Amino acid sequence: MFIKRLIIKETKPALEIIREIPFVKGMNFIVDAGKDQEKGNSVGKTTVLKLIDICLGAKDRKYIYFDDETKQTNEKLKNYIIGNKVNVELIVVESFDDKNSSEYILSVDLYPRGKRYINGIEMSQNDYWQQLNVIFFSNLANYPTFRQLINMFVRIDQRADNHKFLKFLHRTNDATYENIYSYLFELQDQEVSNYILDLRKEIAEKNKEIKNFMSLNNFKSIDSVNQKVTLLESTVDELNNQMNILVNSRKFKENEEKISEIKIEYANYNDQIDELLFKRMRINDILTDAKHEINNGIDKVVLRNLYDETLEVMGNLHKEFEDLVKFNDELIHNKIKYFSSQLEKVDNKIGGLEKDKNRLFEKHKNVIMLIEENKIDEYTSLQSKLAEYNEELGSNKNIRSTYNQLEGRVAELVEELDKTEKEADVKEDSLSIFNKYFSQYSEKTNGEPFMLYKTEKGFPFGIDYVKRGLSTGTRKSIIAAFDLAYQRLAKDLEKKAPNFIVHDVIETIDQVALKAIINIVNSIECQYIVAVLKEKIQDNDLIQKSNIVVTLSENERPFRN
Repeated sequence: MFIKRLIIKETKPALEIIREIPFVKGMNFIVDAGKDQEKGNSVGKTTVLKLIDICLGAKDRKYIYFDDETKQTNEKLKNYIIGNKVNVELIVVESFDDKNSSEYILSVDLYPRGKRYINGIEMSQNDYWQQLNVIFFSNLANYPTFRQLINMFVRIDQRADNHKFLKFLHRTNDATYENIYSYLFELQDQEVSNYILDLRKEIAEKNKEIKNFMSLNNFKSIDSVNQKVTLLESTVDELNNQMNILVNSRKFKENEEKISEIKIEYANYNDQIDELLFKRMRINDILTDAKHEINNGIDKVVLRNLYDETLEVMGNLHKEFEDLVKFNDELIHNKIKYFSSQLEKVDNKIGGLEKDKNRLFEKHKNVIMLIEENKIDEYTSLQSKLAEYNEELGSNKNIRSTYNQLEGRVAELVEELDKTEKEADVKEDSLSIFNKYFSQYSEKTNGEPFMLYKTEKGFPFGIDYVKRGLSTGTRKSIIAAFDLAYQRLAKDLEKKAPNFIVHDVIETIDQVALKAIINIVNSIECQYIVAVLKEKIQDNDLIQKSNIVVTLSENERPFRN
């Protein structure tokens, strides 16, 4: 797909096109003809690139008038966009040469709560992204996502020479990058690649769950829990032995069958009480957390962000923000009410069981343990200790069981991942094809050839020299060579992908590299769309008038404001 046209228009008070920028095959320069050519004069050349990105699904429309670095808002531009209900359209086309080729109009309202449309059909944010994935990549599985893929073609956050250009996404793990590159370079069957990514994500989630579980239960190693269980079991056995010593053996023999029945009944009471005591402890923890949340107050900033994001994704909501705050408050109070009720029920059950147990003991205390009259106090003390240790033992066994289940699941996932990776066929041909072009193009732009290689661990790819030479370029020119090499690879693989590259700021690229880039672009039937200072391209005989798609200045900015 090529970019054919960018249209900015006011929709209020009347529909009026305020700027129309046509694009062509080959080089497309967005020129800054401002007075201060050394620093650039903020005339809006980057804004044009941002508008392209917004039409391609970028979420943050406010960055048209908000500077994330200085945290300053251009109030005049913001008010103009909102007051005039400004909309931007990007027309993309399958081919410039075939008049019957597919054409799509991607339209986005720039004002808050504005809509997104494809060919006039309103879409939610997620549906918009999914449809773009089909239009630009024929990626019906939507895996990787469109925004994960398009960022390799639209690089507008490159403020300086960036040595991490292979990592073109924010806060993305290595497994996701491997899946993205596998898709773009066709390194393995995509279903297998997606399955591997899912396994790695689940392993990461389970490991995080284990870490949180260990933190919640205050242990750093399962061995410490195992040691606790062993010591507690030993202590419980010792207490039972001490209690058994207090039993009169002669009378025990005489009443052995009856004692056995009563002991079983008595033990059942203890087991039920232990389970309820553990349940009560958990409920108290939940109530403490909920009351702490009420005392600290609701974080309305977080709720506001959640509300605004949901509003943006879903469109019109039937509830106001205050309803969300009220609902969240009621949710916490209902939670406290529910668990308080549960706590009362548990306490009642414990009380009932304690009464039944004590009634049994009183009724059969001369038989139940056949305690000598002068040993009752000692027996009661041992009984109390035994209950405490049994409760602690039950808690630690529960912790150990849960931990072992989580670790067992991780082990299963790791085994499945190892098996899948060993059976997966990795195709090296596409990487070799890519490096053929990358080494040629980088030598032309930088004076030395580079290559892309697969790493053994960590981030899946790295870049290295093919041979050392006299480097005359910058990282920017390497990025250009890399992206242009991918354009050639996609054509060789007959892979559907954007036929354009969008770059910001090429002032650090020298004239030799710039001429090399222009010649490469003209040879491979793609678009290279870039913002540039006027002085950078004047007197360049390779640049035609049609290559300058728009010239901006202090008096000629993208918007009429």
